[in-house]
Amino acid sequence: MSPKDKRRKQKHKERQENEKDKQAIKEKLSAILKKKKPFDVRALVESLEIDSALTREEILPIIREMEYEKDLFLQEPIFEPIDPPKKFKDYFFARNYFAYEFWITIATIMLVLTLVLIDVRSGFFFYVRYIFVCFFMLFLSGWALTSAIFPELDDNLRFLERIATAIGLSIVVLLLDGLFLNYTFRFNTLSIALSLSIFILVCTAISIGLRIKLSRDGYIFKKKEDQTLVFEVAEK
Repeated sequence: MSPKDKRRKQKHKERQENEKDKQAIKEKLSAILKKKKPFDVRALVESLEIDSALTREEILPIIREMEYEKDLFLQEPIFEPIDPPKKFKDYFFARNYFAYEFWITIATIMLVLTLVLIDVRSGFFFYVRYIFVCFFMLFLSGWALTSAIFPELDDNLRFLERIATAIGLSIVVLLLDGLFLNYTFRFNTLSIALSLSIFILVCTAISIGLRIKLSRDGYIFKKKEDQTLVFEVAEK
């Protein structure tokens, strides 16, 4: 046998061994999917790393290959919508997302107004002031407006998308508020804090009202049903 044939035979043997190893890994992946039912790809890879001596760099190409061959279907996690409570008091005193959102908003507004009224120019509270004021102006105002525009917590606007929308709307609200104060009232730190606080509280009240209507009626804005007029023709 010539050296060329030997190399060809050796490559063929290595290819067969690689295919066997891939098939063994695919069988392990299928077994993990059936038994453990991991929530995402990370959990699947970590389970296989624990059960075998494989690394993440060896597992991920096989998962992509299985997905390409349609042996494995990957999809985004299904979002479970959060139903808003029907009672008004549950938005303030219950242990749920809506009460936490409300009290975080109120606590941030009170803390920002306190830090604005107190002239702090150095020390620990100086940095605390900047952190909370930035959160207040660049996130909270847009978050309240987003909650008023999109009160439903469902798959239409996911959490990360809601955060990105809140940051973008906060910048728009801050610019419009600055223009409004510049041509009407005095433009200073206190006026900005007060105007944004009023805006956030109004948006929060609107979102609570819309969510109560949504929880009680199942809809916010219902289209009017088409009423077909029926005429009876009397026989002569």
